[in-house]
Amino acid sequence: MRFAEMVDDSEKWNIELKRLLFLKLCTIVVFFAQNSKIYAREDDDKINLSLDVASGFVWRGLVINTLPVLQPSFSFSPGKFSMGAWASTPLVSGSDQPQELDLFANYRLLPFLSINITDYYIYNANSSNSYFNYHKNETCHALDLQLIYSGCDRFPIKAMISTIIAGNDPNSRGNNNYSTYIELGYENSLKGVDWEVFAGMVPMSSSFYAIDGAHVINLGLGLAKKIPVTESYSLPLSMTFTINPAAKSVFLSAIMTLF
Repeated sequence: MRFAEMVDDSEKWNIELKRLLFLKLCTIVVFFAQNSKIYAREDDDKINLSLDVASGFVWRGLVINTLPVLQPSFSFSPGKFSMGAWASTPLVSGSDQPQELDLFANYRLLPFLSINITDYYIYNANSSNSYFNYHKNETCHALDLQLIYSGCDRFPIKAMISTIIAGNDPNSRGNNNYSTYIELGYENSLKGVDWEVFAGMVPMSSSFYAIDGAHVINLGLGLAKKIPVTESYSLPLSMTFTINPAAKSVFLSAIMTLF
């Protein structure tokens, strides 16, 4: 099953149900964050844990989930190398929306330049496609190689180039399409709010990104701020407004970081 088909097959849910669910979830998350002994932590071995709760999931201009999702991750970072896992799971039981489980490895070439490889596994809970199915044109895996420039004082623009080098990215002849995504961004802060503007495009036809020809697919503005909840705890909250000109779609998503 192709990525675009899985997203198109997602059911449309009642808007009031989404709002109710998300409000209840916010209450639970704040309570847990205040009372849990597990916060963002980094020990001598540099093991990092995090847990996000999002109102929906948009990735590179593509709407993956319209329902709230839980996004846990962990990483191990010895020296310049790091590796870990990240997942995104809809919080509504029985929904037909895609789920994701990614494995990644990153090596820092310079303080502002790194190379990253990610194995995306995007699947439907009702699908019979196994995680261990790596057969050509059947697998739900996609292997993405990225070169990431995080910016520096002299040149604060962020940049990334990403290419699918294997997996669920066929061209019309059934071979790997090597779909490539290019993104530029700029971030700063104003009155305690971190903000970022970004633009991303795909310079080719791609079934992976569901486009025919070169298109800008990801324009947006991201805002982030820590919201005081108690005297000893602040809740990191971010919001992103995304426009996909190719798909003629817009989306506003919010993310709370529990730890």
